[in-house]
Amino acid sequence: MRGIVISPVKITGKNSITVNGIDPIKLRQYLLYWDKIDFPQSNIIGFGSSPDVEYLQNVGILKQTRIQILLNGELTDLYLKGQLQALKLNNEAEKGCWTLGQENIDLVLPKSDSVMEKGVELNLYNSLPIPSADVSLEDILLFKEKRKEELLEFRFLMDNFYQELLKSGDSERAMATYIQRIEKQIDALDKTMKESVKSTLWGNLKVRFDVGEIMKNMVIGAVSANALNWPVAAGAAVGIASSIKLSSEVLVKPKSIPTDLKDYAYLYYAKNELR
Repeated sequence: MRGIVISPVKITGKNSITVNGIDPIKLRQYLLYWDKIDFPQSNIIGFGSSPDVEYLQNVGILKQTRIQILLNGELTDLYLKGQLQALKLNNEAEKGCWTLGQENIDLVLPKSDSVMEKGVELNLYNSLPIPSADVSLEDILLFKEKRKEELLEFRFLMDNFYQELLKSGDSERAMATYIQRIEKQIDALDKTMKESVKSTLWGNLKVRFDVGEIMKNMVIGAVSANALNWPVAAGAAVGIASSIKLSSEVLVKPKSIPTDLKDYAYLYYAKNELR
């Protein structure tokens, strides 16, 4: 089981946030690629419900953890503390199974609960097939049941990326081989979605990995100062610039991350390209 703690809030400044509610396309993306969704509520900001949210609650996929936050500090930090608290509570119940999800192009965390460290980022640019807003949640669940093996294989490849990165040492060729496996699985998902889910988009996704102190030098050396970039054939076939990029950067991350949680943040950013 893998779960994601999501946030429909865009951070626009220290005391400035934009609350749009859950984007229907993002919700369908979460539903397709995750088993459980937590859309936490707090005493800082309240979110209205929707038919989609209510449906996923009724079928046991989405929950809304209630978070109580002390009203002392900047509005954005207080809200983000709530998301981290929900992440902590979920991982205490199901160790290493829950990760952060944000709609920003870069991860935003409260300063008091975050650090800046060298890490690894995997960027799927215009490379992730997702359902459009007019695809029903029921159809997505039916697709997940029908194409369970393809989705599980993609999940396996993403979950094991960290271990493969460590095993590759300083070999760019080994990493390229693994990225090609991810691309091949994306292509398989794309083909099956075209058959079953008629209205689809290309989505963007950044995955942040915590490489740990012991393996940090080896992993950073493997990726090197220059990002490694591979084109994705599925996007190119329909005239879209698609790529998978692996880079080593100074990244913000939570101070406290469960030991078993290496892929600690998934950033579903920017707009999607219609196909």
